[in-house]
Amino acid sequence: MSAQQTAVEASQRKVVEFIFPRGIPGLELYRRFLIEPVPGNRLFAMLIAAEEPSLGMILVDPMPFFPGYHVDLQRADRRDLMLKKEQDLVVFTTVTVEDKSLYTNLAAPILVNVVQKRGKQLIVPHRCEDMRVPLETLQGPEN
Repeated sequence: MSAQQTAVEASQRKVVEFIFPRGIPGLELYRRFLIEPVPGNRLFAMLIAAEEPSLGMILVDPMPFFPGYHVDLQRADRRDLMLKKEQDLVVFTTVTVEDKSLYTNLAAPILVNVVQKRGKQLIVPHRCEDMRVPLETLQGPEN
């Protein structure tokens, strides 16, 4: 699929494109990603490589599942994201599906600055034990 076809499809789906200047581990060849909401589920989204729509991953808003979860940003992270205001930051975590169960990786959140349209995957070494944490339900917590 050409970049032009991808752009047309993106505009039809109302998705937003983000630039990941440093790439994403495992997808280092790609810098432009689309974030597309999952219809009917406000907690989940798809992260799709703009140049190769067959590559992507499932994302989730971790806050409803893990209310105490937070990400400590360093100055370099803020610079990479061009982040000026905390309210411009949206945090996602990646999701894996195994045997009808969902797991998320709290040790490597995907951060996006929704104003500047920039993203970054942050590796949090002290959270290594949180690389595969079960999500309780497909719909998220009741509230």
